Amino acid sequence: MIRYKSILIPCLALVLLTSCEKDLDQVPLSSGTTENFYATENDFIQARNATYSLTFHGSGTYGYANRILNLSETRSDNLYATTQASRTWEGINNFFTSINSNAYIEEAYTTNFNAIYKANQLLEKLDENGEIIPLENDRTLMRAEARFLRAFCYFDLVRWFGKVPLLDRTVTPQEASEIGRSPVSDIYDLIISDLQFAIENLPETYEGSEYGRITRYGAKGILALVHMTRSSPDYGIDGPGLDLNEWDQAYQQLNDIKNSGQYGFESSYDSIFRVEGTVNKENILVIPYGSNTGDGVGGNFPVEVTSDQYFASFGLSDQGALERRPISSEFRQKFAPEDERAQFGIVDTFSVDSGRHEGFYNEPIFIKYADDSRYGDGRTDWGVDFIVLRYTDVLFLMAECTLHGGGGTQADVDKIVNDVRERAGLARDASNVTLEELFAERRKEFFSEGTRWFDLYRSGNAVSIMNAWKSEVDNENSVNNIDENSLLYPIPLQELLSTPGLYEQNPGY
Repeated sequence: MIRYKSILIPCLALVLLTSCEKDLDQVPLSSGTTENFYATENDFIQARNATYSLTFHGSGTYGYANRILNLSETRSDNLYATTQASRTWEGINNFFTSINSNAYIEEAYTTNFNAIYKANQLLEKLDENGEIIPLENDRTLMRAEARFLRAFCYFDLVRWFGKVPLLDRTVTPQEASEIGRSPVSDIYDLIISDLQFAIENLPETYEGSEYGRITRYGAKGILALVHMTRSSPDYGIDGPGLDLNEWDQAYQQLNDIKNSGQYGFESSYDSIFRVEGTVNKENILVIPYGSNTGDGVGGNFPVEVTSDQYFASFGLSDQGALERRPISSEFRQKFAPEDERAQFGIVDTFSVDSGRHEGFYNEPIFIKYADDSRYGDGRTDWGVDFIVLRYTDVLFLMAECTLHGGGGTQADVDKIVNDVRERAGLARDASNVTLEELFAERRKEFFSEGTRWFDLYRSGNAVSIMNAWKSEVDNENSVNNIDENSLLYPIPLQELLSTPGLYEQNPGY
């Protein structure tokens, strides 16, 4: 599989052939259509590429990057995204309990299950007809990629919804109508099995032309996050935390990445987001988008947490972000004036000289991805890659495991934090770093990368932190106080109605 910009167009034929299953209980392909399609090696390659594309780029305007900016970043204490315009994200930001028809939540559920369906279908066809692919190694690699993608989607689902249906094969509508939500521990069993198979059979690296394919170390990084999430407090809910003690297992996976020699600590913060491809040694798991060639295969996630007003300040047309999602005042105050991360990724004031947005703006917003040199043919064609996992994150996660007794020393933790601070233009003055201090530094390092909600969950203090944050910043009294039930999203209403009585809604909704 070449870069996603190169695989999207041939995948359109496959999408048209198979269609997109909107709901879990959609009718699968007829056996005739399926067999006619999986008739050549190229058919299998297209099917694999389509599974990649659906997993990461989604089935419409929104992909994985948009999802975590909407469901993680906007849900967190990094943004105070309240308006008077009833935008879709407001129910997410404000912790409304009436969001079971929210489009962002429906997308997360539906797209992940559609991708799981395609991964299962590909795995079954490899078993039935995989000999069409001449080399056994190629068949095994394709199977490893499909199993990684299935695990990735299920991990995403568990972190948002907790218990979900467990589908390790394609099913008919009748079968789907009888499959309830499985315990989180059962979902994790499949996730871990899939990731272990992927790790054993994926290559360590790819040539530059195949940038974006999953490597062994990308799979190791996700497996480490799985172990860390399973080790998080259970909060008394059927969520992703199982209160296990697997920090040592996570540490080992992360240490393997560190010792691989494939990745490195970038010397300047801005280059992490401006340098793309294999030359960027921070990139471990990346979702590539096409460059600004006007071919319409870019993404639109840079629009999510920026604003049309800011884009207008350097001459771009409206990008679909008329209502701004301002940075919370509490978070903005965390940055020292000399912190290069804020200088690069945040704009506090800007002006628009003419047009409908003419004026002066003094509300801080995130601009980490707003690189107009990679703007293509309209607002859905930004050629900006999205980094799912980078090397600095691996180092921070190792430090987190260390502070839970999973391996390493306090000196290792202090060094990681000081290296990050030095790169940001700050003093190397961290010592005896605690978990609370580590999460505070993570917050400044990874803002607008979609990690904050997951960090809050792992901290064990998500409820108290968010309620204290509301008390400090919510002068408009727009945000609800939360409890443990707020740590999961509701099962979408469309799923509850498809087979009444099959699913119980998550408590609190």
